[in-house]
Order: sequence, then C-alpha cells, then structure tokens
Amino acid sequence: MEHLRLFPCAALLLLLSPAVFAQTITLTPTPATLTFNYVSGAALPAALTISVKASSGNPAYTTSITGTNSLWLTVSPDSGKMPASLSVRANPNGLPVGTSTATVTVTTTTATASIPVTIIITSPLPVLSLSATTLSFVSPPIQPVAQVIKLSTNGGPISFIATSSAAAWMSVSPTSGVVLPGAMLALSVTVDASALTPQAAPYTGKITITASGVQPANKVQNVTVSVVANASTPTLSVLWPASAQVNSGALTVTIRGTNFYSGSVAKLVGVAAPLVTTVLSPSALMALIPQSSLSAAGTLNVFVTNPAPGGDSLPVAFVVSAAPVVQAIVSSASYAGGAVSPGELVTLYGANIGPGVAASMTDADNDGVVDMSLNGVSVSIDGQSAPLLYVSVNQILCQVPYTATIGAAKTVIVTSGSTNALGQVDIAATAPGVFTLDSSGMGQAAALNYNSTSGQYTLNQSNNPAKVGDIVVLYATGEGDYATAITIRTGLIVPATLNPLPQVAPLPVVTIGGATATVLYAGPLVGSIMGLLQINVTVPAGSTTGTAVPVTVSVGGLVSQAGTTLSIHQ
Repeated sequence: MEHLRLFPCAALLLLLSPAVFAQTITLTPTPATLTFNYVSGAALPAALTISVKASSGNPAYTTSITGTNSLWLTVSPDSGKMPASLSVRANPNGLPVGTSTATVTVTTTTATASIPVTIIITSPLPVLSLSATTLSFVSPPIQPVAQVIKLSTNGGPISFIATSSAAAWMSVSPTSGVVLPGAMLALSVTVDASALTPQAAPYTGKITITASGVQPANKVQNVTVSVVANASTPTLSVLWPASAQVNSGALTVTIRGTNFYSGSVAKLVGVAAPLVTTVLSPSALMALIPQSSLSAAGTLNVFVTNPAPGGDSLPVAFVVSAAPVVQAIVSSASYAGGAVSPGELVTLYGANIGPGVAASMTDADNDGVVDMSLNGVSVSIDGQSAPLLYVSVNQILCQVPYTATIGAAKTVIVTSGSTNALGQVDIAATAPGVFTLDSSGMGQAAALNYNSTSGQYTLNQSNNPAKVGDIVVLYATGEGDYATAITIRTGLIVPATLNPLPQVAPLPVVTIGGATATVLYAGPLVGSIMGLLQINVTVPAGSTTGTAVPVTVSVGGLVSQAGTTLSIHQ
C-alpha cells in the first residue's frame, strides 16, 4: 500500500519540470516607436536609442529589420541578453522626399517586440542667389547707365521685397516679385546724380532684399551701391558786370554758366592766386576781382576751374576801361540781361555814366518825338541815336532805336559832357518783358482790370482781383519792330490822331494761370512812346485762381520773364 501512495507524487513532479511546462515572458520597448526627421542634403540624423526589458529573467535576444525597403535602417547590437539598449541609425541618402517606414524586431525564445520606425524626409528650403552684392557707378553722366542684379533660386519659388535705403539718388525696380526655378529675375538699379555734389569719396547706399520661405541665413541680403561723383568741366555764359573803369576799386562780378559746385574757383588767366569765390548754385557764382587787377586798362580773362577731372572753363573777357563803362544793359520791364529788341525800353547801368543831376524825358521842340539829348547826355546803340527817358549819374533809361540792326555785340556809347562810356549789347528780333508793379521784374504785374459795364479801369491786385472772363490790360516792351507803316517810329510819342492804331501781327500769345487767353488788342499806348506795348486780354475759363497766378507773354516765339503774376478769382 505504501508503494502505491508514492507513485502519484512522482508523476506530478514530472509534469511541473521546465521540460514539460515553459514559463511565459513579455518584452517592453521604450519608446514604442521611432521617428527620424531629415532635410535632404543635410547631415545624417543622429542615432536614436531603444531600451527593451523582459518581464522576468535575462533571456537572450536577437534583432532584425523588416520592411519593403529597409536597407536605410541599422540597429546594434545584433544580439545580446536582456535588458537591451539598442542604437538605431538611419542613412536616408537615396530615399525620396516623403515618408519611409521599417520595423525593428527584437526576438527571444519565447517573446517578440516590434518597434515601427518612420523617417520623414523634406526638401531643403530654397536659397536666393544674387549675381552681385556690390554695384559701382560713376558720374557724369548725371544718370549713368542702369545696372542689373539677377536673382535666382536653387529650389522652389521665392517671393521677395527690395528696398533702397538712405539714398534718395538711387532707385530699384521692381520692388517686389517672385523668383521662379529655371528663371532669373532682373532688378534694375538706377542712379540720378543731379543732386550730388562732386567729392573725392564715393556716395554709398544700400539695397536690401528680403526673401520669404528661404533658409534663415538667406532671408536678408544687402547690395552696396556706390557713386563716384566727379566734377564736370564748367562752362561760362556771361559776366555781370562785364566791365569796369580803371581804379574803380575791388568789384564783385556774378558769373553764370554750368557745372558749378562748392569746389569751383574763379581765376584770372595769368594770375596764380584764385579769386575769392562764392558759389550760389550750379549755374551761378560770385567772384571778387581785386583792386590790383583793375589798376590798368585792358582785358581780364575770367575762367572757372573744377578739381580733376573737371578742369578749366573757356575764359570770358572782362574789360577794364580808361573811360567810364556801361556795365549792364537790361530790359526796363523784366530787368533781365541778354538780347534786347529794336524799340525796346532798356536801362543802362554804370558808374559815372550820366549827369550829376537826374532828368526825365522831354520833347523840347514839340515835334512829337522824345529828345535824344537830355541834360548833356546822349546815347547811341549800333551807331543810331537813342531817345532818352531818364538820365542820372549811374543809370540811364532809353529806347533801342528801331533802326538798330539785329546781331551780336552791338556797340553802345554814352556821351556825358566830354566823357564817353562804352558797352555792348546783343540785338534780337523780339525780347518780350512784362512790367511789374514794384519795378522789380517779378511778382504782381502792372495791370489794370477793365469793367465793361462801367467803362472803369482799376488796378489789379490781391484785394481787387480780376474775374474769369474779365478783360485785363498788361504792359510790356521788347515786342520788336511791328509798326513799319509809320515812317518815324523811334522815340515817337503816339498821337491820339493815329488811326487805326497798329497792332503786333501775329498777336502775342498770352497765358494766364496755365491757360491761353484771348488777346483783344496788342499795340501802342496813346500818349506814350512807341515801344511801350499795351495788351488787352480776356481771362480764360481754364485759368487757375489766386493772388499770384502766373502770366506770360510770347512774341516771335520768345517768352517773357518767369515769376510775373496776376490776381484772379472765379
């Protein structure tokens, strides 16, 4: 009986042995999944680590990688005992942009763990390339040839904004756009050096190109733009005055021309020391001729020099005369220098060219012609006697004889007692000038408003403007020789019996406020010297309004001085 009781226990021990019943374990990977992120062309992604633990014991394991294309993935070590620390590496070279997957499997004799691995591959952000980051210009010319910067992309489209900073002389076009693959977008950079003063150091500016959707280091790029502003060769057109009397003392002359700037200096030919020079604008400067240069009669040649590469202008003659000289001859209306016309009323300036006692025009013999001798003074222009309207020690108002011929450098002689003063003037067919109220040649015109209802004339001024549609009377001179049917024109005091009154043909062109006015009459003023022109016009509907509306008179294609105005309202 005892033997039979032990047998079942032995059978139970056999059933409980490992060979008969294996123990079950589980594997736990941390993390459970892996993801690599990679930008094409960048450095390979860093290795990632997976920790794998068994639920009990230290079983041996092996690893494997599966997937449609898993060659890009490696894991190490290949085998070992739990717990495991696995290093997973990705080599995405050759993989397309997008997502690829594989699986890392860890296997023991009784358990398996699968870890999905994903790699996300993206294209790199594009790079905006510039064909140049510096541009250099040289002036003159004032507007050098435009230069181009070409923009290109190595990838997708790139939008950009281009701005120029700290350089009003520079502009870029276009200021925004999109650069496409396979195309080069041209930015045109232009320079206007008209406001740049020549100097040794270049002017510099910057163009900033700001791109969107590019690599961070490529977002903002700058282009440096430089302009070397060289001095041009100056030119001289006229001196004011162009002459002086011997020993008259130091004299300041105004020199007009082009290409003047702060470095310009006036000089006398043959004199080493420069003249004291004050630059007023690119077209005007003043220079002081010292007394020492005026101590003997002769001709001084004045020129202006600019630093290299500008150089010297051609000289203009300044006459030092043993006798008094007529230093300037200008329109009595506009006070502008330059050519005058036959019949024009002109003013002569010069030191001691007239009598000590001033006198106004006379008709001593009552022949209806202004006298050509006044207080011991007479004037001839181009060899023709000129009617005198006013004489004084330094100023003479006269009329250019209608018989004077058109041409350059006509001789002017002022005889005062036993002294002759010499000058020159150019004579043209017309040289219109409008008289102004303050006798300055600028501002409010000396004009009358005509009331057609009352027949009254009133002075045009800010508190008495003319209305659009009203008649305004202007006064001018320099219209030229138009009344050729009259035998004696020079100095003629227009009589009331002259009928019909002659008129300029074709009629002058008058603009008021930018609109062309209708000219009703353009001829002499009864009781005044022939050469004083009266112009009756209707204020045009298109005129601007205000207290300083521009007015111009054009005769023979030449236009009166700028800056003359009328007061006009609706």
